[in-house]
Amino acid sequence: MSAERNAFSCDTFVVLPPLTDSNFCIFGKNSDRPENEVQEVIFVSDEHTSDNKDYVQCTHIQVPQISKTYRCVLSKPAWCWGAEMGANEHGVCIGNEAVFSKVPYETRENALTGLDIVRLSLERSKTAKSAVELIGELVEKYGQGGVCFNASDNFTFGYDNSFLVVDNEEAWSVETCNHVWVAKQIKEGYYSMSNVYSIEDDYSLHSSNLEKFAKENNFSDGKDKLNFAQAFQGKSPCTDARLKGGRKLLENLTKNGNFSVFDMISILRDEESGICAYDKTRGVRTTSSQVSILTTNKNSSINACHFITGTPNPKQSLFKPIIFSKNVTLGPLTVSAPEEIIAQRIHPLYATHQKFNWEKFDRKHFDNIEHEGIMKIVSKLKSTDDKDIDNLDTLFHDAASTEIELLRGHSSS
Repeated sequence: MSAERNAFSCDTFVVLPPLTDSNFCIFGKNSDRPENEVQEVIFVSDEHTSDNKDYVQCTHIQVPQISKTYRCVLSKPAWCWGAEMGANEHGVCIGNEAVFSKVPYETRENALTGLDIVRLSLERSKTAKSAVELIGELVEKYGQGGVCFNASDNFTFGYDNSFLVVDNEEAWSVETCNHVWVAKQIKEGYYSMSNVYSIEDDYSLHSSNLEKFAKENNFSDGKDKLNFAQAFQGKSPCTDARLKGGRKLLENLTKNGNFSVFDMISILRDEESGICAYDKTRGVRTTSSQVSILTTNKNSSINACHFITGTPNPKQSLFKPIIFSKNVTLGPLTVSAPEEIIAQRIHPLYATHQKFNWEKFDRKHFDNIEHEGIMKIVSKLKSTDDKDIDNLDTLFHDAASTEIELLRGHSSS
């Protein structure tokens, strides 16, 4: 197996109009985590209860609640509060990437994790730009620290984070190290992020403490504009192989100027580049995937659709649709049981995947069902007719039910 196939990494992508079908903005992410970690897909209401009225209990620390939050869908490790990726009712999408800086992580006190920052930003931001600003505020105020993996997974390292933040008007890349950050706007074409720093001196926003922090740590002499990637990139288990591989796929698939949701799905399912990952040596695999279509047509009755798998290996998972209708519900099929009941926190769809005999997997039938469902959604996104919008409340649950029925016929136990 080549070095590229062994690259330890996650990947997040965006393709902007006019390179896309119908001038959509298309976002995608694979979440690569410990191979036995369960990722659940949950709906977060905008209602505040006694549990979160005044403070929000994140993975390791509490932060003050704010008066107004927004409905979200999140793909998250079942053991923690934060999320790897997700979207909110205003069409803001965020995915994070682990990055490894020169600033030691293991000696830091408990703070926010990158996953906490994803969730807080989705709950509190109406636009990509406001999400970027909030990420910056959270990083400067609280910093990043605390365990990033469940103890049972035996992953002892922690990490700083980068974020790809997208809505139907703007896309931003944010990179961080503990309490400092930089951001640059992606104004055209396509962009991808992996587990290496890639913003150099081309950022347009940065933390107020950036230069001071860099000087204090001997990362900069203060004479020229700070090259963030050069200053902060530390020793890393990751290479830039998947970053290069992902951008090559984007280059090839955008050449015709009609990049589609199916192209993004094909990237997330690409094994040759290592983007669809299962590294048994390191115990890492793709545990969930997300693709989002954001409409730029102001007359469209629906502003976005988000497709999330919630199960390992996107090649063996349906991309299931979520649209933020008034009464949207995801149902219980991707919500994990409490740890007191099931130690691994599996959910019904994950359990079905575990039991399935994959030697009998009918890929073509699976693909046909997925393709038909996605085409119906794309048609609705292109339409200005809102007469059927109330029939979209249970799209995700219906798709998850279909997936379970498809797999149950060939259970191995």
